[in-house]
Amino acid sequence: MCADRYQIGAAKMDTRSKEVIVIKPTKAQSKEDRLRVAAYCRVSTDSSDQLNSFFAQMKYYTDYIRSHDNMVLVDIYADEGITGTSIQKREEFKRLIRDCKNKRIDRVLVKSVTRFARNSLECIETVRQLKSCGVSVFFENDNIDTDKMNSEMILYIKSAFAQGEAMSASKRMTTSVRMKMESGTYVTPTAPFGYRLVDGVLVVEPTEAKIVKHIFKMYLDGFGKVNIVSHLKETHPEYEWNAEGVHYILTNEKYIGDSLWQKYYTPHELPLKTRRNHGEVPKYYCKDTHEAIIDKTTFEKVRVLMQTKREKFFSAESAIKQNVFDWNIKCRCCGWKFRSKKQKCDVTWICSRKGTQKEVCKTRTYTNRELERAFVSVYNTFRQNERLLLGETISMLQTLKAKVNAGNDEIGEIDRKIAELTAKNSMYTNLYSSGVIDELVYFEKVDQIKDSITELRSRRLRLINEDENEACIEKLRKLKRILEESPESITAFDKGLFQKIVEKVYAEVDGALTFELLGGLELKKAVGA
Repeated sequence: MCADRYQIGAAKMDTRSKEVIVIKPTKAQSKEDRLRVAAYCRVSTDSSDQLNSFFAQMKYYTDYIRSHDNMVLVDIYADEGITGTSIQKREEFKRLIRDCKNKRIDRVLVKSVTRFARNSLECIETVRQLKSCGVSVFFENDNIDTDKMNSEMILYIKSAFAQGEAMSASKRMTTSVRMKMESGTYVTPTAPFGYRLVDGVLVVEPTEAKIVKHIFKMYLDGFGKVNIVSHLKETHPEYEWNAEGVHYILTNEKYIGDSLWQKYYTPHELPLKTRRNHGEVPKYYCKDTHEAIIDKTTFEKVRVLMQTKREKFFSAESAIKQNVFDWNIKCRCCGWKFRSKKQKCDVTWICSRKGTQKEVCKTRTYTNRELERAFVSVYNTFRQNERLLLGETISMLQTLKAKVNAGNDEIGEIDRKIAELTAKNSMYTNLYSSGVIDELVYFEKVDQIKDSITELRSRRLRLINEDENEACIEKLRKLKRILEESPESITAFDKGLFQKIVEKVYAEVDGALTFELLGGLELKKAVGA
């Protein structure tokens, strides 16, 4: 017997029975030869039955991979209680994709297409993405192996069925809920602050109910939402408080014993995402569904007061909100954005940090007129020195980029390959239309070409995004085109021109203003005290 890694085939003779025993040649398998396999599991809800299914899937694939000598387990990726209609919230699924891109995985095992994705477009795109990384996917129940697939047609049909099933389930659920709302038998799934949900009925929680009553009283006494939050943080620190939560309490009809159903809805389109109902579907208002905490008179007074404050605020702030400088000014001292304040004759701009921290920000306050005059001056100075500041900057960046790349135009090479593949695709289409090649060969060739084009386009986009010099040059060229169509000098503030060429305004510690233009060019202008 040879002591090497290979066991040589031989024949062993039994002298008594004359029986020949054939020993098959085998090869010892190293770790490098084994497939690096991962499994993906998902259950659509977090109920106890589904959790049992979830753990069962994990155990099954762990045992399955370990039982095959040619496989080595990389990891089990599992999402609990997450819908399959979109990958956005499936963190484990996204982790799987990242590991595949990082060449940690050769093969992915999935129970069925419905566990992988219920959105046919995302399913096909993900499979193509993994295939470009050299990773195959095996859907066990559907008996689909992307490593052996000549066409994506079967996978597309399966994923389309899964998508249709998800959409049908969503419609059935929505119809059921709406019918209960119409009949007044709908049971709210959650209880707001001040209530507990007991056997489908909202029951008052005495301690929290007192806090709710106190919030309504404070608001009617003239306290704003921010002041109410500050008071609650001191008196009831065991809860988390914010202005949005206080607003929710003051406007929620649940506290007068009524229920408004379907404030939010889920449209029948992918991805299935809940949206606020602005009249797209009917709302259902049901009176006296549970015990009230606030009387209707108090609730109405709060509603009227809130409406009055809102109208007053918008009438006073409408001019400010339309101001071109809104959220465009940033403090160089502390990094906070500037906010506006309405004065008698003008709008003033002040760092948002002032009045909120113990250490007062050192930057000064600016009037709207000062900001406008500063832009006019910066623009005119820039146009006078445009050739030096803009033309030579673009030329220097292009020269620098050419030296760094040293003739290695990878993007150009990718464009050439895409053009060649597109021409090949047209050729195979013509051959198929003429009957020269059959359907099987045509789809196999076209699928390969599409995969290659998808991979090349992804690489091209990645290179462009990573090329900071190219992005900067492109912005400077855009700035130059805008200036060519603009006046050589201005005497008054031009709102449209400001929005086109200015990306940010920085308030400096010394009182000056720095205007950051397209392409990152910064021009500083001193402002009089």
